[in-house]
Amino acid sequence: MHGLTERQVLLSLVALALILLTARAFGELARRLRQPEVLGELFGGVVLGPSAVGALAPGLHRALFQDQAVSLVLSGISWIGALLLLLMAGIEVDVSILRKEARPGALSALGAIAPSLAAGAAFSVLALEQPLTSGIFLGIVLSVTAVSVIAKVLIERESMRRSYAQVTLAAGVVSEVAAWVLVAMTSSSYGASPALAIARSALLAGGFFLFMVLVGRRFTYAAMRWVADATRISKGQVSLVLVLTLLAAALTQRLGLHPLLGAFAFGVLLNNAPRTHRPLLDGVLTLVAGLFAPVFFVLAGMRVDVSQLRTPAAWGMVALLLLIATAVKVAPAALGARLGGLRSGEAALVAVGLNMKGGTDLIVAIVGVELGLLSKDSYTMYAVVALVTVTLSPALLRWIEKKTPLSPEESSRLEREEAARRAYIPGVERILVPIVAHALPGFAANVIESLVAAKRKLDETVDITELAVGQQAPGPSPAAGEASRGLARLGARARVGIWRQKRELRGSIQAILRAARDHDLLVIGARPPSRARGLSFGRLQDAIIQRAECNVLVVAGDPPAGERPLARRILVPLIGLEYSLAAADLAAHVALSWDAELVLFSSTQTELGAVVWRDRDPSRAREAARSVVDEAVFRGRRLGVRVSPRVQVGAHPSDEIARELARAPYDLLVLGCYDHGPLGQLYLGSTVESVVVRSRVPVALLVAHGGTRDQMR
Repeated sequence: MHGLTERQVLLSLVALALILLTARAFGELARRLRQPEVLGELFGGVVLGPSAVGALAPGLHRALFQDQAVSLVLSGISWIGALLLLLMAGIEVDVSILRKEARPGALSALGAIAPSLAAGAAFSVLALEQPLTSGIFLGIVLSVTAVSVIAKVLIERESMRRSYAQVTLAAGVVSEVAAWVLVAMTSSSYGASPALAIARSALLAGGFFLFMVLVGRRFTYAAMRWVADATRISKGQVSLVLVLTLLAAALTQRLGLHPLLGAFAFGVLLNNAPRTHRPLLDGVLTLVAGLFAPVFFVLAGMRVDVSQLRTPAAWGMVALLLLIATAVKVAPAALGARLGGLRSGEAALVAVGLNMKGGTDLIVAIVGVELGLLSKDSYTMYAVVALVTVTLSPALLRWIEKKTPLSPEESSRLEREEAARRAYIPGVERILVPIVAHALPGFAANVIESLVAAKRKLDETVDITELAVGQQAPGPSPAAGEASRGLARLGARARVGIWRQKRELRGSIQAILRAARDHDLLVIGARPPSRARGLSFGRLQDAIIQRAECNVLVVAGDPPAGERPLARRILVPLIGLEYSLAAADLAAHVALSWDAELVLFSSTQTELGAVVWRDRDPSRAREAARSVVDEAVFRGRRLGVRVSPRVQVGAHPSDEIARELARAPYDLLVLGCYDHGPLGQLYLGSTVESVVVRSRVPVALLVAHGGTRDQMR
């Protein structure tokens, strides 16, 4: 293996720095002109290429960008950028939407591909007087949608979750797969028979998708769990995502399809994988947006040499190709999407999106040049068409989108997705349940069962670790034994992973605290605190609440009679901070499982002695409390539970909560709080202490303390 020389290393570093600087400068210019950054990056590449720098400073251009080793380095970075862009696009794909929109997606893809193939062949033969093989290849180039470009545009516009965006991405990926199958056929990669080439590529593509669904999905889920839960590797999940992306891309490349297909397919799998939190995806997106994607788009622009278009006739051909390429793709694709059931505006958005150029289409064109199936003049003409299309399409998308209001169904779906993004429970994947007599896990396990049942109904990931602390599991306590059996039933019924660990009784607190480090939520039971001893749930519980490194759910109270909770009304007092909203989200999941009414209660104090609301009128106090309740209602109603908001302005909040508990029969009280006290002294606030001590119904207390408060955001 031969490495780079010192000069080649120097040139590679300087070239990479210059490319990034150019990408950022032109990207910022495009943003200020209200254009997508990708447009600026492509034009920045044109400036760095032979059209500008190559013409004005040929020596500099030759030294930096025409050295073979430097070109290989930059090309490798560019390819990784394209793969990661398709990975991020795949992550944003919602398979449930694709299933629903399969018909418009397939018809729009057919409308975008077939006419483009015919038009490209006719234009090349009739206008450019080139052989039919070159015409067919130009048709292949015209049929391709630049999925990487449209994905970046949609991400920048925050439109990726729109239904038209999902249909566009799906149809665009179909066009890319079809393009590489056609490239294989045209270049006779698989022999002299085009029919055999098509059949073989189609069979391999089907086999790859089947493999990803049956094997890749299980392996990915298991690997994500193992790296997150069983290792201490710094940024291990980011590395795992990158490794699996590259392997999926390598597999499709080996099959003769295209590496971008593998990256996109793995992104779709990763969308619902466990331990795929937003910070993980943001880490990958930082790599993409900060380095790899700018290099990819700048290098794509650098391949354009407008100096080859020297005559008005050549520019006339460019204009004619632009007109033909746009017409034969936009109109049939829009018709296909419309026949598929989309509204007129949505069909137009899909068609304009499928007409996006400047990504994979340029790569296909470059392959054609290298194979001798596409002339350099034809490539330059098409590259100019791609740049003009990228310039006009985002503005056209923006205009059509403004004219196309959300349908009621799509608006409702986007609201549910936004509510889920803000909510707390969707991010709770690992739950720790210590099975120890002192923790009284019976009713706590009952609440867990309800919570998990709701998460499974919503197709949210959840795993439970049963930590048996004692001389032998499940221990001598009848309550502990019943909790362990209840978790076993839950695992069998709800298909939830139950991971069992055993720890000796000695040092039980330390064992629980160590296990809690790798979990999102620790659930323990307790007896209701008495007024005589104040707010204390017991030595073990108090120590866990204060010292745990994850959020703690304390369930205090006796379990109701019967196998299932009979609760029909749950009360959640809200105080406006994030942990109280997280408690409301937890209660909403339990209410979904119990078919209970969820009462969201906010009480605001306006007495003269009150510090916060002194000199404020009750209407302003009520308005502030109402905004908190509205946020909780917004998050809770996505689950379809019955939500009853109540706002009370009056005496001390603890007194108003007590009056509300006495006003109507409640079966569970859920509170959010955090530990204010010094180590060794539990203090959850005067309101929480007063309410919990006085409550005659079971209480579920979601406790955050220290740095864990940020986990609820």
